Amino acid sequence: MMNRERIVGETKHTEKSPAGETAGPSGMAEGQSFSRIAYRQLIRNRLAMFGFAMIATVATVAVLVPFLANNKPYVILTTLEYDYRQAFDAWFYAHRKLAEQRAAKPPDSEQVAMHRRDLLFNLKRMGSQLAADQRQQLSRWAEQYRSLLAASDSDPAAWDRLVAEIQPGFNPGAVQLVPHCYFPLFRALRPVEVFFLVLYLGALVQWLVRRPSPLTWKWVGRALALAVAVALTWAVAFPAKEFPVSFKQLAHHSSLALFPPVAYGEDEVILEDMLQPPTWLVAPDERGPNYHVLGTDSTGRDVFSRMIYGARIAMIIGVVAVSIYITIGIVVGACAGFFRGGTDMFLSRLIEIVICFPSLFLIISVLAYLPQSILNVMVVLGLTGWTGVARLTRGEFLRIINLDYVSAIRALGGSNARVIIRHILPNGIGPVLVVASFGIAWAILVESALSFLGMGVPEPHASWGALLYESRSHEGWWMTVFPGLAIFLTVTAWNLFGEGLRDAIDPRLNQ
Repeated sequence: MMNRERIVGETKHTEKSPAGETAGPSGMAEGQSFSRIAYRQLIRNRLAMFGFAMIATVATVAVLVPFLANNKPYVILTTLEYDYRQAFDAWFYAHRKLAEQRAAKPPDSEQVAMHRRDLLFNLKRMGSQLAADQRQQLSRWAEQYRSLLAASDSDPAAWDRLVAEIQPGFNPGAVQLVPHCYFPLFRALRPVEVFFLVLYLGALVQWLVRRPSPLTWKWVGRALALAVAVALTWAVAFPAKEFPVSFKQLAHHSSLALFPPVAYGEDEVILEDMLQPPTWLVAPDERGPNYHVLGTDSTGRDVFSRMIYGARIAMIIGVVAVSIYITIGIVVGACAGFFRGGTDMFLSRLIEIVICFPSLFLIISVLAYLPQSILNVMVVLGLTGWTGVARLTRGEFLRIINLDYVSAIRALGGSNARVIIRHILPNGIGPVLVVASFGIAWAILVESALSFLGMGVPEPHASWGALLYESRSHEGWWMTVFPGLAIFLTVTAWNLFGEGLRDAIDPRLNQ
């Protein structure tokens, strides 16, 4: 509870809270920053916390998408015959090309070196899937290869004898492959997915360890630097690998195969499952071999899997688009409110001109001349939504710039950049954060509308609006209800959180 002061006669007594903090006449604990007070006010708002819980759930799903819905297993113990066959064919091709280059007069040294590397690399790939005795035999032949490659005047007949020994004994139909443990899902991770995963885990650790301390810019910078470093390291050490094989078929012949909860990919087509309703609504004797929690679309793709991937699209577009127009709005509004005069006149007229265009029609007009891509949607949303932030920032700067502490800083010789960035902007950023939370809801809604009109996220990427668009030409009610419910709940969650944040940063409500 907040501390209270008692005045007995002319003596002023101060009660202390269990934490040892004193309170002023307003009832607020002294020595606390405004951000801490706003944070405590925010967590008391049940509706805002409910909205935050839903946002955290959607964000968790968006970050963990590859681990929740994927047709690649976490781990599988099997033999990859296709990989061995590819290595064998690549080895034979490299051997033939190398023999042609060595017979040429003069040989191309760069081509010789490239085919030599391919030959030895593919021999190593073949040996990694063989039993120990066959692997040792192949290694001995690989040593003979190295000696032949090192000799510039090697006998071509020796090459032919070596191939005649290896080819019949190690062709894919003559060898017995040994099962190995593979991690296909982790090997298919892209650096951007690793970046967001590290950032999410860092935010989770910060919330668990430093709670209830509010987030600081210093911590955000460290988290971003760590996420970038891990993502770049992952890109170099474990480049994303595609597996041209159906792991579901391999799982029937494997002793171990652990798949994600939703064992379907974002664009996995199962033609025999086209337009199936949710499996739990179908009679047991009428169900197919595959279980689809939310049914399938017209091409047999799992709706639940595509909705999970659509959560990532919604969050990325919302956050990135809002970050773009928040940055533009802050820069334009800060320049207009701080410098005033002719600068304010020009920028204010520019803001009014952009406001005159209906935002949705402006977005549709711009996207009509651009190819469909996620990047174009984010950039167009960011470049058309900054006017409200600019006007709000301008008003905050006009209010704060006349305060005494700003005049004192300028009188002490503070530069314009220092005054703007270090002193005015931190005290006027609160209302902008409220607009940002509402803006994310707006961006998600607009992206869904664009995808519904066929101008948003292109195929095969999944989007909630794209699912609604596809439901127009089919009678599958599940393709309308579930994506529409996801859009409604996500937008409502951001609006509830934005209202709670607005109430928390209003000083009149904190007294």
